[in-house]
Amino acid sequence: MSDFDPDEEFNSALRETGFWGRAGSGCLLYAKQTGRFLIGLRSEDVLEPLTWGTWGGAIPSGMTPEESALVELFEETMFDGEAEMIHAYRFVDEASGFVYDNYIAIVENEFEPQLNWENCDYGWFEHGEFPDPLHRGLKTLLDNVPDLVALVENRKPAF
Repeated sequence: MSDFDPDEEFNSALRETGFWGRAGSGCLLYAKQTGRFLIGLRSEDVLEPLTWGTWGGAIPSGMTPEESALVELFEETMFDGEAEMIHAYRFVDEASGFVYDNYIAIVENEFEPQLNWENCDYGWFEHGEFPDPLHRGLKTLLDNVPDLVALVENRKPAF
């Protein structure tokens, strides 16, 4: 049995960088049928509580950013269907070296997520009608990729 504790690694990174982990990834879901995005309201038990953000977290050792985003999506919503992943934006914090990869996960239909402790609510929203307050990560994504629908429709990376 290994003594490796990923939470200790992530806590150490938080103390050193101000971010949960040294790298992270996450996604917004986009339902093709309705053209709406699924956004979660972060619970009071996480960093930047009660803000609307992506489904994501720190990338564990041995996982790619896309794999980690899909794992986080499952853990936070229990979604286990097919999703086409499009890389939307890479945030880099120059001071700490922290990197966060943002994806759009395209699904056929809206669904009702089964939330874990990391989120306390959710909503399906039209682009441009996202709720407030936004988590700084989602705000940064939207500042850098203002038309997520065009990104989805063109299926081209935005970086």
